[in-house]
Amino acid sequence: MILEFKNIAWFLGLIIFQIFVIDAIDLGTYSYFFSPIIIAFYILKQRLSTTVFQLLIIAFFMGMITDIFRNTLGLNTFVLLMITYLKPTFLYSITSTEDIEKDVELNIFNIGILRFLLFFGSSLFFYHLLFFLIEQFSFQNLFTLLLRSLINTISSLMVLLFLQYVFISRK
Repeated sequence: MILEFKNIAWFLGLIIFQIFVIDAIDLGTYSYFFSPIIIAFYILKQRLSTTVFQLLIIAFFMGMITDIFRNTLGLNTFVLLMITYLKPTFLYSITSTEDIEKDVELNIFNIGILRFLLFFGSSLFFYHLLFFLIEQFSFQNLFTLLLRSLINTISSLMVLLFLQYVFISRK
């Protein structure tokens, strides 16, 4: 019961924080480079015992809600579904299957800072890269696309580190 409440709170909290806090930040001309997306954290932090099918359903609804408020016409939904499908690939590229327990949430306190940065960093970089690539629908400014993805990945990781230190209890 408490576990389900925490999951619902994280689901709604990340969407609300994304839409009403992060998307509301206006840096003028620099806003083009600052638009981190943190909603993927909910999918990435789920236990390994959660099936991919369950995560795909959750990702679909999370992406659709975000797309409605951000007016991105299915872009977040598509990229979040891709991240959900590729989650095991990102995770097992940095660690073996025996290193992480199946019933443990993937956060900084359970997997460590290095694995957190590698797993969440690579996943969020791919998320931002795919999102911005589809958004601009061109490879014309590839360096700008990579730079924009890197800046947003770093800022997303900083926000997620902050949120974890505030809201996740250390065991």
